[in-house]
Amino acid sequence: MRSLRKRFQSGGGSPAADRSCARGVAAVCVLLAAPLLGGALAAQDFDDELLLPTAISESDIEMRGRYAHQWKQADGTLVLLFQGDFRLDAGDRRLIARDAVVWINSGRTDPANRRFWDLTVYLWGDAEVHEPAGTITTDDRLLVSNLRTFGRLVKFHDAHAPESMEESVLYQEALRERTLIESGRDPDADPSLEVSKPGQAGPRTDRPQRVISYRIPFTEPATTPSGETVQVARGRVYFSQSGGSGGLIEIQADNAVVFPATSGSDILLREEVGGEGDVIGEPDRGQDPQGRDPEQEPRESDVSSRISRQIRGVYLEGDVVLSAGSRFVRADRLYYDFENERALILDAVLRVEIPQRGIPIYIRADEIRQLSATEYLADSARLTTSEFYTPHYHIGAERVYIHDKTQRGAAVTGGAEIQGEYEMRNLTLNVGGLPIAWWPYSRGEFRTSETAMRSFRIGYSDDFGAGVETRWHLFNLLGAPSPPGFDSTLRLDYFNERGPAVGVNLDYEFDDSFGLLRSYFIHDDGEDNLGRFRDNTPDTSERGRFTLRHRQYLPRDWQLTFEISYISDPNFLEEYEESEFDEGKEQETLIYLKRARGTEAITFLANWRLLDFVTQTEHLPDLGYRRIGDTWFDPIVLYHESRLGVVRMRPDDRRFFNPFRRDNTRQTDSVFRTDVREEAELPLKLGPLNLVPFATVRGSFWDSAPHRDGSLWRGFASYGARGSMQFSRVFDEVKSQLLDIDRIRHIIRPDFAAWWAHSSARSTRITPFDEGVETIDGFYGGMIGLRQTWQTKRGVGDNRRTVDLLTLNLEAGFFGGDVQVNEISNGYVNPIRPEDSRTRNYFAGDLIYRMSDTTSLLYDFNFDLNDGSYDQHNVSLAIERLPRLAYVFGVRHAGDIDMNLVGGGFNYKLTEKHIIAARSWFDIDTGQAGEVALTYIKKLPRWYVGFNFEYDQVDDDFSLSFSFWPEGVPEWALGSRRFTGVSTTTGIRP
Repeated sequence: MRSLRKRFQSGGGSPAADRSCARGVAAVCVLLAAPLLGGALAAQDFDDELLLPTAISESDIEMRGRYAHQWKQADGTLVLLFQGDFRLDAGDRRLIARDAVVWINSGRTDPANRRFWDLTVYLWGDAEVHEPAGTITTDDRLLVSNLRTFGRLVKFHDAHAPESMEESVLYQEALRERTLIESGRDPDADPSLEVSKPGQAGPRTDRPQRVISYRIPFTEPATTPSGETVQVARGRVYFSQSGGSGGLIEIQADNAVVFPATSGSDILLREEVGGEGDVIGEPDRGQDPQGRDPEQEPRESDVSSRISRQIRGVYLEGDVVLSAGSRFVRADRLYYDFENERALILDAVLRVEIPQRGIPIYIRADEIRQLSATEYLADSARLTTSEFYTPHYHIGAERVYIHDKTQRGAAVTGGAEIQGEYEMRNLTLNVGGLPIAWWPYSRGEFRTSETAMRSFRIGYSDDFGAGVETRWHLFNLLGAPSPPGFDSTLRLDYFNERGPAVGVNLDYEFDDSFGLLRSYFIHDDGEDNLGRFRDNTPDTSERGRFTLRHRQYLPRDWQLTFEISYISDPNFLEEYEESEFDEGKEQETLIYLKRARGTEAITFLANWRLLDFVTQTEHLPDLGYRRIGDTWFDPIVLYHESRLGVVRMRPDDRRFFNPFRRDNTRQTDSVFRTDVREEAELPLKLGPLNLVPFATVRGSFWDSAPHRDGSLWRGFASYGARGSMQFSRVFDEVKSQLLDIDRIRHIIRPDFAAWWAHSSARSTRITPFDEGVETIDGFYGGMIGLRQTWQTKRGVGDNRRTVDLLTLNLEAGFFGGDVQVNEISNGYVNPIRPEDSRTRNYFAGDLIYRMSDTTSLLYDFNFDLNDGSYDQHNVSLAIERLPRLAYVFGVRHAGDIDMNLVGGGFNYKLTEKHIIAARSWFDIDTGQAGEVALTYIKKLPRWYVGFNFEYDQVDDDFSLSFSFWPEGVPEWALGSRRFTGVSTTTGIRP
């Protein structure tokens, strides 16, 4: 979230303001203060200039919000903190935000000596300022000052608390940014004013005295059957209690019975004045005869004289509303015990906001008992996100116990998440009123960022058939609280063409260690679908995987890593965990010990191959020592790398011939290996040229080698230089409103590298135990590159910034000598370790043109100089016109496989209730569609419904599915979840 962008002065119009509006085509002038939509015009700085003369309005000012806190500071300033749906109306001017802080002072004019109200308003979250002329200013945070009126100040709210919130994060942030803005400092850059952070303990204070406030139109005495005198209240009654252990409690109802308190109660009783809109500031009606300022003060009324000065409890009927922070309870009948902070609520509906998801949670129950200020017990409960009495879906429970551990005030400040513990018995998952799943008992922790079930999916595909995939919080299902630092998931799945499956995922992190567990097992009666030239029949029907990784931080800078991995068959990971197979870490079983201190590192590696269908090198063990950037012989910089140990090559047992230059009919014997590498660099600054000559010597020994008897020595040496320069020039005269260009800065960065290397043994004569050790050869090569960037200024005011308008990088690489040409990959030069380069002559480049903040053109290519053809060239155009439309279009040529593709996708929000999206790519040569995916999404009350069509020619898989998910909980999607993100943003996603 950005910090405060602009301070606004309130008042009438002026010619100066009109002239500033006309100066910029893209600028918007706000009559309150200054140009908006991100800041002032580039040609002027209005931060320290009062643009408009202040004026005092005669209009009333009305303020609205869900929850309001009100208190008075020592200097007499009245402060209001609103949380939720804030709006301020001052005549035709309107201020809107999610939350707000309002400071109110009074003053008098000369010479009339009329009193006026002076307001300063801090808007936080989706802030908007609407002007009478139609101008609208938006930002994340805005400060409006000098908002003055002779009229009344009226406050509307759903819940009110007469307690100070000066220690809340919202107020501290508002105070900090107001102080910095009014002192002329930048809120983004000046951290000198400390503020409280979420979760940070504030100064300790004594627990405030509990106060019961009430508002009752009419009462009459009555007597209970036991002879106790009570007061019967009629009309819309209001009670609140502040200072209790549970924070502010407010209750409203149509009628009430008030029970007097026992003697000795420490509860203070006071009457509140005001109606639906509380008047907190009246117009000046002249001087009081006794010389007092005519501000409203607490007063006694006829009603208060009939209410005992102490209240034990109250029974309410008719449209009962109980609120505590962001939590609401509606009920037909309710009894609240003020002395013990307990309640009995019948036919209740509890509503809780989840800020992180932007949705409410409703809990309906026949009976809810508040056992204490933070404990609740509900019978026959239903939990859902739907506001309908008969929801589309809900989780039912025979009994629910909740212990609320939310930090007091968190609902207002937004600084702490709602959290606590719960117990639920006889749970059912219900859709359309029908139970589809049951669980006997659940206990654990809850937070606003989690749900009891992580995800639930029903779908169909040609490969797996109809399937149900569920993810659960493991410890909650076991009825045990989750240990600190642990995050666990139970996977329960079923596929009708495969079989049942179960798995456990566990992630943990402590101060001195972290790790993970991945496991999944399935009884598989089907076949894989991995391509027409692959063996798609599993070796066994009992398939699965188990992976455990742990890292422990030890004293004296040591760390220990342990891994063990098991996979049932070669195709399992590719079929069931495709993303991990494509991008994840190699499955290994190892012990790795490391100490890194200063410029040196010591390592110990021992690993064993457990999977006979994987080609791996075993280290039994391997010791390593490295030093980086030593300057003992300044200005020469030294690098050292050495290893000593026993290695063994374990090729894939399925291959008849080992592609790694060895016959695979027998396992490779263990080999003793030692390798030492020394490198020296001499950084030089020759005017604009940064030049680094370097030289490397390397000696390696193996006690046995293929195609020869006995040991093998290899000597290796390389020498060369690399360098770079940078030039830039600014063109002030280049400007274009059409292309959004304001000045151009051209940056040119040429770089190069050249080296020669010599080796006493070719890599094809050595078993390739490790990449970069046995795979290097004595070849020479060079690289020359030209990197160019054109920068410009975009945006206005504080949002003005430097952007890379156009980036163009070109590079060519050449190789010669003892070159082992790689036939299936593009060439590549590694200027830091040239021996690791991929030896194929090439000319390559890439271009990025940012037409605007939401439109980009991208292009890249690689031309193979060995065969005189393009290995690849790709072009794509990405456009976002949020919040309605985003699309991408591209063309790709892959020369290695002689394929030409065209594809793209779009997301389009037709209306707020209708969204469509598509993804597709086609093979231009064959005219066949590789993939086509279409979806239509309709928004229902608290629900989204999607119709999905997907066809994948590569995997020969077709699916037609129906998806629906609750608002704010896309992981509960039934059906495909590929397009669920489109419900919240039309930005292009994979």
